[in-house]
Amino acid sequence: MKNTATIGMGFLEKLFAVCFPVVLGTIGWFIPKLLDFIKGIPLFSDSKIIQLLELFNPFWVSTILMSAGVVIGVLLSLTVYSEALKMSVNDQEILINKDNHEKIIKKPEVKEIFMEKNEVVITGNKGQELLREKTDITKEKIRKIFRTYHYPWCEQDPYADEYVLWTLDDHTLGEKVNSILYERRKAIREGDKNPSSTVAR
Repeated sequence: MKNTATIGMGFLEKLFAVCFPVVLGTIGWFIPKLLDFIKGIPLFSDSKIIQLLELFNPFWVSTILMSAGVVIGVLLSLTVYSEALKMSVNDQEILINKDNHEKIIKKPEVKEIFMEKNEVVITGNKGQELLREKTDITKEKIRKIFRTYHYPWCEQDPYADEYVLWTLDDHTLGEKVNSILYERRKAIREGDKNPSSTVAR
């Protein structure tokens, strides 16, 4: 591959990946030492698990729970690494790796690249979204990398003015369209997603 710049895990993603094994391992180690305190809580005073843990040597219980915490922490760290957006950019293509899947976007296919809040958005020549993914990397760093390889960077969403927020009081589109948009908003809300609906101008 030609001279390539890499966009990897952000600071928070790296912090989580490092801290999970340490934090969970530490918690596992100290659980047996907290049994007396836990037994003082009415909800756990008669817990069979606590009674079982008291039958074993506290050192070995701490060791086993610490090891289990570290293993669980490593698995969580691998999950964070897998889900983090990673991109390799050169003057010919963008290689995207996320969720253990790779995708290549050729430079001639790209119409605009911009960031919307904490999401990287790449659109194609027909206005379609080729990529929309969250990242912890700063906008400044991502802008610098794409500009270095002369990709078409936009400071803001170039399509922002083409859409308007729809509300129940908006009657400019007619009752039939309002009914469709209302049902769509209702379905989105029931799915615990962003309830806002937008329509093209």
